[in-house]
Amino acid sequence: MKKLLVAAGFFVPFMANALELEFSVGALQQKPSGYVSYKPVSDNDKIDVKNDAHISDKTKPWVRLKLEHPIPLIPNIKLSYMPMKFDGNGTLTRDIKWGNYTYQANADFNLSVKLDRLDTTLYFNAPLVKTLTNGVLDIEYGLNIRTVFFDGKLNGTDKTTGQKVSESKSITLPVPMLHLATEIKPIPYFSAVGSLNYISYNKDTYYDYTAGARLYAGSLLPLGTLKPFIEAGYRYEKLKIDESDVKTDLKIKGGYALVGLSF
Repeated sequence: MKKLLVAAGFFVPFMANALELEFSVGALQQKPSGYVSYKPVSDNDKIDVKNDAHISDKTKPWVRLKLEHPIPLIPNIKLSYMPMKFDGNGTLTRDIKWGNYTYQANADFNLSVKLDRLDTTLYFNAPLVKTLTNGVLDIEYGLNIRTVFFDGKLNGTDKTTGQKVSESKSITLPVPMLHLATEIKPIPYFSAVGSLNYISYNKDTYYDYTAGARLYAGSLLPLGTLKPFIEAGYRYEKLKIDESDVKTDLKIKGGYALVGLSF
């Protein structure tokens, strides 16, 4: 028992000093293009989010958390949450089938699409890369599980009855993706960062990438182990879904800016 307590006395401080935690929060531009559909019969049933629904660009929050530890064979973890919701309206130029209704042409409609997502990434650092480059290059690789919370709703006029109708569809879609990230830090207070998530199977293709620059203010200010930073860059995402009668092919792109703290 005494030996166990002594070992714990050495291990706990070691773990506390070896753990690396990073938290960041900021805003992300979301500029969508492409189409969404629910139980389509033909291409005419695809609703173009720009040309049909006139959906405008949005700016949404983005929250990220990262934890690294020194335990071999156990992956590090990153969590990320990003809400995404678009609303648009217009006048249909053609009859459109959405769900169990056929919506009448030359009538006003409203489309709402939600695509909130939660990323859970398990990853490893490429062995020896950071050591051999004296901290200049760091490469991470692993598996990202992206859970997409889709909800699509269309309000309009039923062609058969002439009555106002509304139909929605919600699905929760877990998407496993290959994950790769890198940071190049040639000087102590500046680095270039990037990441890629990718998967393609059956009729679904899903990927996103980010590219940005990070400024570590802690290298300019004496803050001890605390390392505040700001990061800005560009994010691009392609989302193609063919699941549970929902078919989408969307591109979402835009700039982002984050403030964070690592310690």
